[in-house]
Parts: sequence; structure tokens; C-alpha cells
Amino acid sequence: MLLTIMIFLGAFILIILILPFIKASKGGLKSEEKKIQYPIIEVTKEQVRDAIRNYSEELPKGVYRTILVNDDFSIDFEKLIPILKGIPSKPFYMSKETYDIFEESEKNIPLLMDKIQKAVDAYYKDNQQYPILKFDPLRRVNYYLLNDDHYIDIHPEIVFYITKYDGIISHIKPEDLRR
Repeated sequence: MLLTIMIFLGAFILIILILPFIKASKGGLKSEEKKIQYPIIEVTKEQVRDAIRNYSEELPKGVYRTILVNDDFSIDFEKLIPILKGIPSKPFYMSKETYDIFEESEKNIPLLMDKIQKAVDAYYKDNQQYPILKFDPLRRVNYYLLNDDHYIDIHPEIVFYITKYDGIISHIKPEDLRR
């Protein structure tokens, strides 16, 4: 009799412990079935940039727009659907350091840009000057300085320029050559 009660009690406890997992798995299937299909839309780089700015304005303090960037530097558009009213038909990419937006043909730039930006920041922190030649009106990042001081171990084929905005780099040649 005692053995029967113990078996019954054990089975009852086991069911109570397993039941929430069974309900959760059934609920998970229903939520996948109800997944909303959003329209595929055509957007420009400028529209993506504006959507990201609008999204970032609503972020809590201490949360940055880098939460939109996947490991491959592609932009996670699921979070931007309410702003864009759809999912872009083509991928866009973003630098986590400079927030620059890139199209598919430039998808290799964000990773490289982030490496160089971190190197420029570290160089500036250690030397209180940017790694550029003194009389270079374009303010090109000097990869030799960064490489000699072991801030980078690569020599990019892309030219990056140090902007006048707190040492932020850009891959776009500056139009204004004045200092």
C-alpha cells in the first residue's frame, strides 16, 4: 500500500514538472504558425540610414544602434519593420564603430573599417595624434604607422580618411581639403 502511494505520488510530481514544458512546446508551434508576413520593399541607403536614426532615438540610455548589426555586419531589419513598413529586398551592412551603411557590393568594408577605426583610436590614445602624415590634406590613415607600432597586422587596399569628427574614419574621399 505504501509502495502504491509512493508510485502514485512520484508520477503525480513528474507530471506536474513536465506539464509546463509540454504546454510551452505546443504554444511555440502556434506562435510560429501565426508569424506575420511583411511586404518586401525597395529602399535606398538613405532610407535605411534614416530608419536606423529614428530607431536609435527610441533606445534606452546605454543601448546603442549596434544591436541592429548581425555578426556578418548585415543589418537586422526585423527591428526596423515598424519604421520601414516592410523588409528591404536587398541586404545592407553597417560598421559597428562608425555606423556607416553599406550596400551588398561594399559588404567587405565594415569589418575592415572597424579594425582600422579601433587601431586609429588606440594610436590616438597612446600618441595624442592621429596616424596621418603632417602635410597630407586628405588626412589619409597611415597604415605604416599603425603597422610599425603593432596596432594592425594588415595593410588594407582601401584608403580610409580621418574626418574632422573626433577621429572618425571614412572610406569616402573628403571634398573639402581645408584643415
